[in-house]
Amino acid sequence: MYRALALLCLCAVTAPVLAENLRCGSDIVSKGDSALLLRQRCGAPTQIDRYENKSAVQRYDRLTKTYVTEQLADPYEIWTYNFGPRRLIARVKIGGGVVKSIVTGGRGF
Repeated sequence: MYRALALLCLCAVTAPVLAENLRCGSDIVSKGDSALLLRQRCGAPTQIDRYENKSAVQRYDRLTKTYVTEQLADPYEIWTYNFGPRRLIARVKIGGGVVKSIVTGGRGF
């Protein structure tokens, strides 16, 4: 029983956490701030990964008088900040030049 409880607590501590803010020195970056402000306050990220969400949209084509399915792409980036072993790694989702979410994970290296 105690082992199961200890394991549950350990998993809860190491799981990624959705953060409201990211502290960089004496500055704070929040959801909704610009990517430029993030770079000014926190510097260049350790890693940048680029992704895109694709969604299918139907539209009516007047020339052929039929519905056509188009793929729309919504690009976004994940900026990873590794502040070293004394702080948590932060992953910041950037979409449209704006901070969409901040997630903290395990200890840096």
